Amino acid sequence: MNDRRVAALRWGLPTEWVGWVHGDAASAGVDVDGLREEPRIAAAVLAAVGEFESIASEDLPGTTFAALWVPGEGIRRPLATAALGVAAPPLTGRPDIEALLESARSEVTVPTWTKLLDVAALPSRVTAGEAILRIVDKAPRLTRRLYREWTWVILPPDTGRMVLCQVGSSSIAHFDQIADMTTDIANSVEVTLEPA
Repeated sequence: MNDRRVAALRWGLPTEWVGWVHGDAASAGVDVDGLREEPRIAAAVLAAVGEFESIASEDLPGTTFAALWVPGEGIRRPLATAALGVAAPPLTGRPDIEALLESARSEVTVPTWTKLLDVAALPSRVTAGEAILRIVDKAPRLTRRLYREWTWVILPPDTGRMVLCQVGSSSIAHFDQIADMTTDIANSVEVTLEPA
């Protein structure tokens, strides 16, 4: 296999998502202006953009793009976050899908004071290649607040690099809708490799 590097990534976000290039949170202002006419709400959403930008920088290495879902008028806080990026390459070339599935089910890291509630992983296929969808439910200890994370691990052909599309939310009432959107987002991912 020719192990080519990822030269570029693209994704398409559903409506009501505010997206930006990671490291350039100011570019999210264009999307916020288009979604929010109320200046206080726009300011609150931009503050959330800055907050998620910091989280992505610290907790999601390799992030290229980031986004927030802010549906409906009057919504001040995002109901979901998303990040797209290239994962560190495996040491042994293209990963085996079965080994990757087992790893996705068994190797889940949660911060201290966070309780792991459930993990599921299943094979899939998206436009950019073979994929695994991992769903993780966790909650901060001593609370009842559930946080769900959908992580699409995409294996584009002709490279050992993996593309990660991660969406997270604690808005239980919207989990089904968000799950559908994660599939749409993962299917919109386009991967361009460096020339052979």
